[in-house]
Amino acid sequence: MAKAKTRVIRGKLTLTAKGFGFVDPSSGPSILIPFDHIGRALSGDSVEAEVFPDADADKPAGRITRIVERSTTPIVGRISVRGDSIRLYPQANRSPKAMVVDKRSLETAELARVGNGDVVEAAFVEWSDDQTHPIGRVTRLIAGRSDPDLELRLIATSREIPLIFPESVEAAAAKMRMPADAADEKGRRDLRDLACFTIDPDTAKDFDDAVSIVRLESGLLQLGVHIADVSHFVQPGDLIDAEAWSRATSVYLVDTVLPMLPESLSNGLCSLVPNEDRLAMSVLATVDSSGSVHEVEITPSVIRSRRRFTYSEAEAVLSGETDEFAPDVHLLHLLTQVLKQRRSEAGSVDLDLTRPQIRTDDDGVPVSVRPTQRRRSNRMIEECMLLANRLVAEHLADQPRLTSIYRVHPTPRESDLIRLVDTLRDLGVPYRPGDEPGPGDYRRILSFIENFEFRDLVEMLAMKSLQKAFYSTHNEGHFGLAMDAYTHFTSPIRRYPDVVIHRLIKATLKGARRRKRPGTWMRAEAMAETCAHANERERLATGAEREYTRLKALEFLETRIGREYAGVVSGVASIGIFVEIERYLIEGLVHISRLGNERFEFDRSSYRLTGSSTGTRFSLGDNVRVRVDKVNTRERTADFVLVRD
Repeated sequence: MAKAKTRVIRGKLTLTAKGFGFVDPSSGPSILIPFDHIGRALSGDSVEAEVFPDADADKPAGRITRIVERSTTPIVGRISVRGDSIRLYPQANRSPKAMVVDKRSLETAELARVGNGDVVEAAFVEWSDDQTHPIGRVTRLIAGRSDPDLELRLIATSREIPLIFPESVEAAAAKMRMPADAADEKGRRDLRDLACFTIDPDTAKDFDDAVSIVRLESGLLQLGVHIADVSHFVQPGDLIDAEAWSRATSVYLVDTVLPMLPESLSNGLCSLVPNEDRLAMSVLATVDSSGSVHEVEITPSVIRSRRRFTYSEAEAVLSGETDEFAPDVHLLHLLTQVLKQRRSEAGSVDLDLTRPQIRTDDDGVPVSVRPTQRRRSNRMIEECMLLANRLVAEHLADQPRLTSIYRVHPTPRESDLIRLVDTLRDLGVPYRPGDEPGPGDYRRILSFIENFEFRDLVEMLAMKSLQKAFYSTHNEGHFGLAMDAYTHFTSPIRRYPDVVIHRLIKATLKGARRRKRPGTWMRAEAMAETCAHANERERLATGAEREYTRLKALEFLETRIGREYAGVVSGVASIGIFVEIERYLIEGLVHISRLGNERFEFDRSSYRLTGSSTGTRFSLGDNVRVRVDKVNTRERTADFVLVRD
């Protein structure tokens, strides 16, 4: 039999917190690289990888065979001094091993006092042997060990998330003014007579979306979704645009926001604050009582928000509290219920994942952790935004020869769906999917487990079985939402792709009026580069947000050492079981050595640990009781001990 031909791919390596990595080629699925096949590669390096011949086609794995080009991105981490040895422990999974610091780099006046616990930036020097550690030289002190913002600076800087804006960008933003004659601008509609209002979180400072609803003489409803027109103030190629493109997204770190735009724009000129004229991009959709859209108008506009609701205030109105806008809020709620039902019937998957909401005091100390609640008011606004995003995507998809940005969500890999179905079977929930996985499979699974006590666990497993959504110039549909076309239009204050979408809409409208040709930013190559960059920045931002949330949750849990809580087994591995405390949604490890006085065997196929003597089993979804034993905020770990009856 002929030997299978070895397949070699080239791409960028990304390491994970669990030690393994992925190589992302220019096309096709990512290649899993196990820890012992990473070699001397660092996260961000351009590498060649040999794909294992027996790897699954939809989840290939392989080994790194060559480092094509080292990443020039600085490595950020924490200094550890042990005797004469100085090491740097990289943050954000940049290296599979600690880095040995070249002491000569610490001989400058600025770095002479760098010591244990300080956070620094370093440049890679060399890594000569698999049995040794990489060598690096320190180039900059980021935060001293006593800096109260050390962890924030460490988490953000390690992911290249800037903490401040350049003075030139701040100055350019400060010069911006609301145009005096905006309502007279050709092509911009004056919608200031519409009763627009915003509904946002209690702590929100930037309001990039407002809504309106009008009952027409025909009996149909006109739903208005009005989004801050950031593209009027941020022009392609200017200073603010370059900075916004570089950041690509705002980053939300519990009690701190690292915005994409300077505050004078994000919280000021672009924010749809009440009782002020503001520029917007409006989607006006004429909808009937069944949720069918009859007419759509997408236009630049001028609006004036009449009321700022918090989600809590809007929820109170829905519960019967009187308000000037109560009729509009109730009518909007009725319409969005119809829209949600229509979306559900089309197969849209609603994963209502519960996440920890952390409240801190003025010093950043966490004082409470509780599960988030998605209320009717949240879902109501969410439904409006989903509709607007879909209608805009459909409009752009219909434009001939136009390269646009779409939010693509691929179909799940068959192996991931099979794995989810097998796990459900082990939990006592039999389910047989169709020949081809579809959104309906997930919707039916979620309806089956709606009243089970392990519902949150199954929703989390379902989420993990789905592929990640991403930005692309190729419209391949959105699996989770069961939409043929979807984009991001509704958050230009915090997402750069939304700004581009606004520009594209204006370009199509200008094209209809035979205006001048669009700029180079619309070229297919530039749009593809924006998508790739936005995807990478989103990954880094998500990693920072998750790590900072984990840090604050553990700081809170550190004050609860010795207390007992009810929990559910959220993960099973060869090292033990992971338990999520139900009250706080904080996960910790019960090490296998603390499960009992016997040997436990790990069954990888069923994710189960079984005791060799007693047959005691630990499986996903098991209800247990644990005591908080240790918390290490620096390592982001929590150790639990089982409490037995």
